[in-house]
Amino acid sequence: MKRSILTFFCCLTAVAAVSAAPEPDAASAVSAAAPGTVFVQGEALKFRLSSSAVSAGGWVLRNWKDELLRRGDWPQGEERELVLDALPNGYYKLELPGLAGFRSFAVVSDPAGRAPEGELYFAMDSAQSWLARPDAGNPRQPENPYEVVSEVARRAGLQMVRERLNWAEVEAVPGRYDWLQYGTNAKLLSERGVKVLGMYHHAPEWVRRKDGKLPVDLFGTYRFAKKAAETFRGQMTAWEFWNEQDIGFAVEAAWDYAAALKAAYLGFKAADPELPVAIGGYAITPILPYADVVMKNGAGEYFDIFSVHTYRPISEFPAALRSIRSHLERFGAADRPIWFTENGSNMEGAGRADGLLPGLKAHSPEQEMLIAEYLPKMMVIMQFLGVSRDFFFVLPPYNESGGNKDWGLMRRDFSVKPGYAAFATLVDQLGGAVPEGEVRLGEKLRGFLYRRRDGGKTLVCWSRSELDTEKPRPNLTVTGLGEQTFALPPGGNPAGVDLFGTPFAVDPARVVVTRYPQFLTGVDHLKADIPFRFPAAAVRPAETEGIDKTVVFRTELSDDFRLFVGRDCADVKKAGARLRLQVWNLSDRAKRGRVAVSGGACAGLPESVVLPPFGRTELELAFTPELDGEFKGELRADGVFDGRRATPLVIPLQSLAEMNSSGRKVEMPQMLDPENWRRNAAGTMEIRYDENDRAIRFETKFPTGANRWSYPEYTLQLPQESLEGAIGIGFEAKVSKPSAVLQMLLMAVPEKGKDVYLKSDAPGGEFREHFIAFPPGLDAGGIRKLRLGVNALEDEISVSVRNIRIFYGR
Repeated sequence: MKRSILTFFCCLTAVAAVSAAPEPDAASAVSAAAPGTVFVQGEALKFRLSSSAVSAGGWVLRNWKDELLRRGDWPQGEERELVLDALPNGYYKLELPGLAGFRSFAVVSDPAGRAPEGELYFAMDSAQSWLARPDAGNPRQPENPYEVVSEVARRAGLQMVRERLNWAEVEAVPGRYDWLQYGTNAKLLSERGVKVLGMYHHAPEWVRRKDGKLPVDLFGTYRFAKKAAETFRGQMTAWEFWNEQDIGFAVEAAWDYAAALKAAYLGFKAADPELPVAIGGYAITPILPYADVVMKNGAGEYFDIFSVHTYRPISEFPAALRSIRSHLERFGAADRPIWFTENGSNMEGAGRADGLLPGLKAHSPEQEMLIAEYLPKMMVIMQFLGVSRDFFFVLPPYNESGGNKDWGLMRRDFSVKPGYAAFATLVDQLGGAVPEGEVRLGEKLRGFLYRRRDGGKTLVCWSRSELDTEKPRPNLTVTGLGEQTFALPPGGNPAGVDLFGTPFAVDPARVVVTRYPQFLTGVDHLKADIPFRFPAAAVRPAETEGIDKTVVFRTELSDDFRLFVGRDCADVKKAGARLRLQVWNLSDRAKRGRVAVSGGACAGLPESVVLPPFGRTELELAFTPELDGEFKGELRADGVFDGRRATPLVIPLQSLAEMNSSGRKVEMPQMLDPENWRRNAAGTMEIRYDENDRAIRFETKFPTGANRWSYPEYTLQLPQESLEGAIGIGFEAKVSKPSAVLQMLLMAVPEKGKDVYLKSDAPGGEFREHFIAFPPGLDAGGIRKLRLGVNALEDEISVSVRNIRIFYGR
C-alpha cells in the first residue's frame, strides 16, 4: 500500500492539537477496566462512569447482532462502577439511555492458558512505535498507549507482529544509536511473549544521496543491520529489509535495492547466522519487472523469506499467488516461504462516520462488520493458497487518503473494533491447527477443514458474499446474511462458535451458515474433498558453495544513462556511456580477484582487483552495449575472488536514440482527433484539439472527495492500427499543474484477459518526450484499446499529448 505513516502522524498531531474535544457519548462516558476494552475469560467485567458524565440511570447490554441480553440500573455511589456477570466470548455493546452510541468491548479466551503453538500463521502489523506514539492532540488516547497496544496484541493470541523503525531517528550520526520507542516496544512485546518481525526504512542523510531514499554506503548499511540484530536479539526474531521498494519507498533502480539488500543481509547474518531475513515487502501484484531485475542481480542468495503486500479483493488472491510463485520459480527460489507482511481491506471504502478527531473519518458500524467478516475469510483463504504467514494491516488506529480511509482494528480511543474479536477467535479456534483441505459444502458455501493438536477437527465455514466475489466499489453495504444450509454426515457431536467466539447449538441435519465465518467442532468424521498441499519451504544456508556473498557490486551511472520510470531498465544515450563500478568487500578478510563486464564493449577494466578487509574499490568504466532487434541489451558485471564467484550486477538497457534513428515507427495523427477518444474519468471530462500546441487536450474536473482518475480511451482501428510486433509507444506530454499529478499510466486493454498498467514519468509543465516500453510477454497484437492519463491530487487537471508514435523492432 502507498503510505507514509510517519509523515501522516506528524501532520495529524499538528491538526488535532488545535481541535476541539468531541461531544460526549456513551463511549467517552464509560470506561472499561481492560486494555483496549478487551477482557479475557475469568477477568471481572468492570465498567466505570466518568465523573463528568450525567448521572447514570439504566444500562442495556447487546450482542453484535443488536439482540438485547441484559439491562439494569447503573450502581450509584462514589465509584459509579458496574460489574457485569460473566459472559461467553463475544463482542458486546453497552448502551446508556440519553447518550448516543455505545461502549463496545470484547471477551476473548486467555492465551496464557494455551500450550505453545510453534510458528503461528496468523500475525498482524502493529506498527505501534509510529501509530501509538503519545499524542497530546488526542484527548481519547489512553495514558500508556504503547502498553495498551502490546497487551491487546497478547490478548489476541498473537505470537508475532510487524514493527517499523526509522533508521534516520535511530542513527542520525554514524555509530551513535538511540533506540527510542523502538526499544521500549520491543521490550513490552517480548515481556508478553510476542515476537517481532523488525523492518526499517528512512535512511539517514549520511548514508544516502541527497535526493535518494535507499542507502548507498554499504558499510553503513551492513553495520546498522548487524547492530539492530544484536540489540534486539530474542525480541525481533526475523528481519525484513525495507518496505515497498517497488513503489514510493525507494526512487533508486532495482539493482541499487539489490546491492543494499545484500549488505543488510550480511549484517543480519553476522549478528546471528540463523536469523531469518525477508526481502522488503513488494507492494504490487502481479509481481512487477522491477522484482525480476532484483533477482537477476543475485538477490536470491540474500533472503530466506519472500515478503509481499496486498490490498486486493479475495477473488484476486489466486492470481496474486500464481504471479508470486511464477516469479520465485523463474529464479530458483520456489523453496522460500511466502509471508504477506501487509494484508488489508479496501472493500469497505472510505470512512462513512465522523471520527473522534476532526478531519479524520471513521468506519461506520456497518463498515466495521465488513472488516470483521473479511479478516477471517482473507486469512483462511491465504493459508489454503500456501502462504506461510499473514500479517493483517493494521492493529492501532491510522488514517490515510487525507483522513478519509480508516485503517486499524482499534479506534482513536484505542477501543477494539469487531474485527479484533474476529481475529482473536480465529487464533483461538485455529491457531495450533493444521490445514487438511477444503470441503465442498455447496455452490454458495466455503468450508475449510483443520486438524487440531488434540487430534480433533475444526470446520470453518461461511456463505459467499460480495467480499468473496466482487471488487471494491463505493458504498458497499451488508445486503443480507446470505443464509444457507447444509447437512453434516452422520456421526459426531457437533458444536459451534460464531465469528466472535460465542457458542451456539448445531443441528447436524441442518447447519445454518451465513456470510459471517463460524467454527464447528465435533466433526472428526469429515474428510476434505480437496486436500491441502503443504508448500515446500526452507531457510537458506548462510553460505552457498562456490559463491562469495561478501563481495558486492554497486554502480553509479553517469548522465549518459537515464532510469526508466519502472526503475527496472536504463536508457543508454550514447556509445561509451560512463559509469563507476564499485566493488565492496563486506568481510574481515582481504581478497584478490578479477572483474568481468559482459553485454557489450567495456573500457577501463583492470587486470585484477585487490579488496582490503571491509574495503572497496571504484572503477571508472565506459560501456557500449550490444542491442537486439528491440534495441535492448544488458550490462552484467561478474567477478571471481580467491576462487569463488561473486553475485552479479545486472542492468537491463534500452537505447531510445537507436530506436529513433534506426527503428521503424508509425506516426498516429488520428490519435489527435477528439472524436476518436471516449471520455473515461471519475469526473467531468472535456476533450478538444489545441491548435496552438497541435495537441489533444483532456480537461477533467472531479467532484469533492472523488478518487481522482482520468484515463480517456482510444479504440484501435484494426487491422491497420494493429500493435503486432510493437515494442513501445512514444509521445510528448505536458500537464496544467505538475504538482497535481500522482502518476501517469498507459493502460493496454486486450480483447481477452486483464488490462496491463504501464507507468510513465509524470508529465511536466512543458512538453517533454515520454517513452513506454511494452514488457516482455505482452501480446501487443492482442491489444484493442489504449487508455492514457493520470491520477490527480487536485480537483482539476488538464493533460496535453502530441507526437504520438508506435515503435517496432528492427
